[in-house]
Amino acid sequence: MSITRLSYRSRINFSDMTLSLDEEVDRLLAVARRNNIRDGLTGALLLAGNTFFQVLEGECGAVESTFARIVDDTRHIGCQIIDRRDDTARLLPGMPMFFADALDSHDGVLSNLYIPICQAPDLASYDDLASAVIFSAARQARLDTQPRAISA
Repeated sequence: MSITRLSYRSRINFSDMTLSLDEEVDRLLAVARRNNIRDGLTGALLLAGNTFFQVLEGECGAVESTFARIVDDTRHIGCQIIDRRDDTARLLPGMPMFFADALDSHDGVLSNLYIPICQAPDLASYDDLASAVIFSAARQARLDTQPRAISA
């Protein structure tokens, strides 16, 4: 089975936001997850300062139509494709839309992955983005499955 993976970056258009950034991101994620489940897409959204980075993967037509909607979304300015490729397996299976905020990273390894992306978003490559997203998702999945400590 072949899937299409598209990654892009865009800047946030604060002037078209009616809610706080956190509320806008929460609303955006809820809609994206619902639509991605419907369309068979998986992916990740990384917020790095005032820049969104996103990886979308799935059937080519669904990826392309979703990206076209994103380009038309006034909350994004200057959508630029970082990479588009076909592959045989998903990077983020079972994740309709993983989200990470690079500025919330208190983990040393994640900070080292995020610093170059935050400092020079125009220079971020597909490999930079894929590494940060995959490592973040794996780290989050591990934290989510760790047993809770028994309190005294």
